[in-house]
This record gives sequence, C-alpha cells and structure tokens, in this order.
Amino acid sequence: MISGKVTRLLLAAATFCAAAGASTVFNFDSDGLGTSTNFTDMVNGLSATFSSPADPGGFVVYASMFDTLTGNVLGDPGPAGADNLDLSIAFSENLGALSLDFATADFGTPSPLTITAYENSTLVGSSSATGSFPSGFSFPEGQVSLSGKTFNQLVVSSTAPDFAIDNIAVTAAPEPAAIALFGLGLLALALPRRAVKSKRAATAE
Repeated sequence: MISGKVTRLLLAAATFCAAAGASTVFNFDSDGLGTSTNFTDMVNGLSATFSSPADPGGFVVYASMFDTLTGNVLGDPGPAGADNLDLSIAFSENLGALSLDFATADFGTPSPLTITAYENSTLVGSSSATGSFPSGFSFPEGQVSLSGKTFNQLVVSSTAPDFAIDNIAVTAAPEPAAIALFGLGLLALALPRRAVKSKRAATAE
C-alpha cells in the first residue's frame, strides 16, 4: 500500500518532469516583417536572442515561400546583404532538446544544415541534416534536431549561401531538484516492496 506521503512525492516528481518535458516553439509569426537581427523573442517565459556576425541586419524575418516552413521565417540575407552567415541563438534557460525546420538556398544538390550546441562557451554537441525538394517548391527543406545534451546557446550554419529556419521547438533541461525528487519517489516505492519480500522470506524459513 502506497502512503499518502509517497503519493504526494510521486505526483510532485511527475509534475516537475512534465514541466521539463513541455515544448516551447519559436515561429517568428509574432515578429513584424522586416525585423532583423539582433532581436529577442519570448515564449512561455523563455527568451531567445538571435544574432549573426553581420549584424545589424544579418538575418531578417520574412513571409514564407516554403512548404513546411509556414507563416513568417527567419533567413538571410538580411538588410546587411551578407551571405554565408552563421546564426547564433542564445536562450535564457538551459535546454535538453531542440528541433527546427529549415530550407537552404540550393537549386541543385541540397546542402546540409548543422546545429552546434554550447553550454555557455563549452561545446556539448552538434547535429546535421540535409533537406529534400518538396513537390512544387524551389528549395530543399528539412528538419534537424538535437537531444540528450544540456545547452543554452546554439549556432546554426550551412554550406549553402543562405538558409531560413522556422518552428524552433525547445524542451527545458530537467532541473537537478526534479531528478532528485523523482529518485526519492522511486526509492519510496521500492522500500515497502523490499520489506514485504524480506518478511515473506523470513516466514518461509
């Protein structure tokens, strides 16, 4: 029988884990057309600051001309007129997973797009993907994702001269307190079972 205290522990742990697993999406639809880097968006209390080496105006928000990227997107070249740029994204909290939709400026063979993650200035991982041409559209599109790391900064790059991104879905990294609480809940569940097992073994002797 699980005590009320253990039940409360497990409920609290589940709440923490559910909050950590909830996804927040940055899609640029609330940004005015022509908004260019450097700028910051905030969704569900999480902020993301977008910047590039060519700022002011390296990347710009514009209406999508793509299939899987809808509404507004963020791409280059912006008002600065520069190509072959990296896009940096700094988040206000630690993240544990991220995915985004992208399109690259290729008319022939699609170029890979790479996301490189950092915890402050420490490299923690990277992931690459290559898009494909949707029927009836001019540019290759795809999705790239990264998980299993804790990071708060991201650099997006491609060998294509230009690229656009949209629908950046991020998941907060679980807090150490939530992990510890969940562990306590599991331990509290295991102890009564172990006690019952020991009691049965003693009775059987």
